[in-house]
Amino acid sequence: MKIAGLLSQHAGRTPDKAAVIYGDDVLSFGELDRQSNRMANALLAKGLHQGDRVILYVGNSLELVVAVAALWKAGALPIPITTWTVGRELAFLVSDSKPFAVLYGPEQIEEVRAAELPADVLHIMTVPSEHALDLKALIEAGDQVPPPHLPPQPDDAMIGYTSGTTGQPKGSIMTHANLITAQLLVSTFCQQGGGDIFMIMTPIAHRVGMARLVTCFTLGASVVVMPRFEAAAAIALIDKYQISIISLVPTVARLLLEHIEATAAACPSLRTMTATGEAFPVSLKERLAAALPNVGLWVFYGMTEGGIPAVLRPEEQTLKPTSVGRPMPGVEIRLTDEAGGPVETGQSGEVQLRSGAPGRAMIAREYFNRAEANAVAYKDGWFRTGDVGRFDEDGYLYLVDRVKDMILSGGLNVYSREVEQALETAPAVREVAVVAGPDAEFGECVVAYVALKQGQATTAGELIAHCRDYISGYKKPKYLFLLDDLPRNVNGKVVKATLRERTARDIALSG
Repeated sequence: MKIAGLLSQHAGRTPDKAAVIYGDDVLSFGELDRQSNRMANALLAKGLHQGDRVILYVGNSLELVVAVAALWKAGALPIPITTWTVGRELAFLVSDSKPFAVLYGPEQIEEVRAAELPADVLHIMTVPSEHALDLKALIEAGDQVPPPHLPPQPDDAMIGYTSGTTGQPKGSIMTHANLITAQLLVSTFCQQGGGDIFMIMTPIAHRVGMARLVTCFTLGASVVVMPRFEAAAAIALIDKYQISIISLVPTVARLLLEHIEATAAACPSLRTMTATGEAFPVSLKERLAAALPNVGLWVFYGMTEGGIPAVLRPEEQTLKPTSVGRPMPGVEIRLTDEAGGPVETGQSGEVQLRSGAPGRAMIAREYFNRAEANAVAYKDGWFRTGDVGRFDEDGYLYLVDRVKDMILSGGLNVYSREVEQALETAPAVREVAVVAGPDAEFGECVVAYVALKQGQATTAGELIAHCRDYISGYKKPKYLFLLDDLPRNVNGKVVKATLRERTARDIALSG
């Protein structure tokens, strides 16, 4: 079963039904099916083969939706990345994934130039250009008949890049079975259907946005896509299109709630809110319940490689407010100690997941071209998440720490080593330690502690600005503090726990 096949079936049943609404433009299921057929056939004529990769370096748009559908019809793997990606990051992604093509818009030209793509990578742009194929002309040149039928295997659907502790991003291969299984489990468990109207508030390049696009293709449901999140506009769209289900991260929920509280917006059509990303604050849950008493909140524990292994249902939000819930149907979760043995109820251990063979149900098939990472992460059918959790006596999971040195800011993953490597390129820097700090708006923020080389001088602002050419803007430190030396243990290792303990005080004093 392929996602694009489900899309075509919905197009056959309800060709005039709105599939995607973007601003004043509406793309019906029939038109989406035809345009994606054309693009798929045109790319195949250009030499695209099943299993090839294509980087989608564009923001939320109808063009992005058509491109995803077309690549799935052609048997290729979209690699959606955010428009915040800078040239150096793009260069690595291209060198690692070896894509057939990169699709981008005029806003990304400078970063694409900076990435110096290999000559064999096809350039496709959303607007006419002298040095790239015009996407619109490409689609118009393709035949609208369905492209050749795809065999059941291989089943690879997309690659989602998630950075590792070494600072080098890893591409997680998700299959059609992964994406369809996750969607059907959620829609069944959360009572969602093709009659619901969904909204994408976050970038489609992120897990939440892409999941809602899969919802559209799989359930035959209409989805309203925002170019970018803005609270007042989101409320207006909810009322205009009678949206029933929204998916977001806690940071977006916080901004949305502030507008609802300020304007007394009722959002009468809204019945379900699903959230994933950073920890959902209990105080925010309480405010949501007071402002939107008829909206059910579902909080998912999710990740690129492991799908959505656990969920806390609406009726459980007050019973177990700090838990990430119990395992989703079809998902096993176990906790192990450092030796790989089981831990007792109430004790902490590394969170490991199993859901059939990797690639068959919820767990991603593997990391792309990462034999060593696969050997570490996939053990005897179990996937090691790198999170540390504990179960209570009722079987609810609580996350207590991370093995991976990661910061969750506004629902976005920021791996400390990426930021450290960017700062280490500054000539004045001797050593760096990056940790998570508290942030009222984004849950966590990036905090860097830097020791300078002897005789060197610079400022926090200059070092933060230095990161601009190396990492996306959301990964840059929000706060940077200069120290004479970083704290170390008796073995000479930097003690990040000590730095984490002082972040709140340092941030408060800096204000």
